[in-house]
Amino acid sequence: MHDDPRGEDSGMSRAITAPRRAFFLLARPTEDTDQLPATIGEKDVFYSEEEAIDALDLHYAWCAVRTGGYDSVVTTAQWYLQSAMVGPRIPPALGEVYLAVQDGTTGDSWAVAGGFLTEGELIHWAPFVHAVKAFIPVAPATDAFGLAYRGDATVYFHQLWFSPMHSRRVYPKRIVVDEESTG
Repeated sequence: MHDDPRGEDSGMSRAITAPRRAFFLLARPTEDTDQLPATIGEKDVFYSEEEAIDALDLHYAWCAVRTGGYDSVVTTAQWYLQSAMVGPRIPPALGEVYLAVQDGTTGDSWAVAGGFLTEGELIHWAPFVHAVKAFIPVAPATDAFGLAYRGDATVYFHQLWFSPMHSRRVYPKRIVVDEESTG
């Protein structure tokens, strides 16, 4: 099962207190991009690839039920399955770009997620970072992340809790509900 950052616990402990692999579904709309959010996908964090793919198919079907058919925004969206290492003191990925927060009392800056290859790649991963943040006990209370770069002497890099691993295109299956089974 997965944990839901909106507060619906599926039975697993919500807090991520040891390094582990996590998965996230990202859906980037390709239509009406000026009117839609950057992602229209799931906001859940999964702990197995199978759960994430199952959720993709269900989310896709739910969108069809909600709109009365397979809406073109949903069918043309680009869906990605992302994986990352999450938890305390994660080793960084190979990139040079990091998300960082500033401590409100000391003014110190701490890298919390990275290393991403480019700022553009970081944008692609930001929804996953925000979803995981709900489960990290040491995560800052702020949602105001800034950029940091490897080698910046003013940023601490030893407290990462998110390191991207892989992002690949996935394609949902259409689930057909038989009229007789619903009634």
